[in-house]
Amino acid sequence: MTLVIPHRLEQKLAAEAQQRNVSIETLVSEALDWYLQLDRNVLDELTAWQDVRDEALQIVEEKSP
Repeated sequence: MTLVIPHRLEQKLAAEAQQRNVSIETLVSEALDWYLQLDRNVLDELTAWQDVRDEALQIVEEKSP
């Protein structure tokens, strides 16, 4: 399988993989495995918190000079 991801995400993955001393493929596989094992309610709550975070960042950016 081939997956195209944004360059900025690729850079984050590469940095994290290097820090953990694993390949990017291993890191992505571990992340997907973790995500797919999560309970649906946990995923819904995580999504809600991410929405709150994004809204807060937008408010801060709008108020910044």
